[in-house]
Amino acid sequence: MKNFKGYGIVVHLFLLFSCSLPSYSQEQTVLEKIEETGLLEVGIREDAVPFGYRDINGDLDGLCLDFIALLREQLKRKLNKQVIAIKLYKSTLFNRFELVSDRIVDLECGPNTIRELPEYQIQFSSPFFLTGTQLLVRTEKAKTIRPNGSLENVNIGVLRNTSNELLMRERYPLANLVQFQGVTGRYRGIQALTGGKIDAFASDGILLVGEAIIQDLRLGKDYTLVPRNPIDCEEYGFVLPDNDPQWLSFINSVIKTSPARNTYLDWFGEIAPQIESIQSFCQGNETLEQGEIEELEKKNN
Repeated sequence: MKNFKGYGIVVHLFLLFSCSLPSYSQEQTVLEKIEETGLLEVGIREDAVPFGYRDINGDLDGLCLDFIALLREQLKRKLNKQVIAIKLYKSTLFNRFELVSDRIVDLECGPNTIRELPEYQIQFSSPFFLTGTQLLVRTEKAKTIRPNGSLENVNIGVLRNTSNELLMRERYPLANLVQFQGVTGRYRGIQALTGGKIDAFASDGILLVGEAIIQDLRLGKDYTLVPRNPIDCEEYGFVLPDNDPQWLSFINSVIKTSPARNTYLDWFGEIAPQIESIQSFCQGNETLEQGEIEELEKKNN
């Protein structure tokens, strides 16, 4: 993966708690707020390689930073402003939707599965990425850990309060789920796998690939993703405040630009084959594999 290069952005990172106050009136649209204040406020993860994470020097890095830099340039043109500052807030699995729902940030960027969440005042952008749940296992165990079975008594690590945990709990009730949580949850879960404390770790395939690269695991040799195509398919979208169609339309327009697509290619170049395979499958281009997944769903329901 490439390293993030500075864009002349003054960045402040804040850890927010539930008592934090909204930064602007709910009657004001996001674009109006940014035009008035010259400030774009964004939530970003530190535990989701390659979207947002800390590098070996402790610096914040990831695809989301590149997208935010692109978004700033598009905002400057749209609002005819020479300067737009960016303030970054630390988002987590536990506060990511509240940050947006409480109007603390204008956008949250991370591996957020598009779905209905009526308890929050949020909406999702158009999809900017497609992935699905897979298991990271030792290659020597890949033949015995088969997602087309029951996975009875298999110790599977999951991140607490994720769609992956829900999927594994519903589909494999006989498996032993081991929960991990917090900013370092995925890291510690994969460490538990490499240490032989669990048999597999379940997460979105792209996040498993990213974490394997960060932890210098020999993916494809010592470690393997199973099944080859994901158990389910998930679309990622940016989390935005609801009832703001102008902001939603603007974000969706940026997603479709060539610079945005080039940003993704820059980040995913070395793992493009795995990503393209998953995206092709999830878009329905591999009908045989899709039939196999449907058969799997019948067996486990």
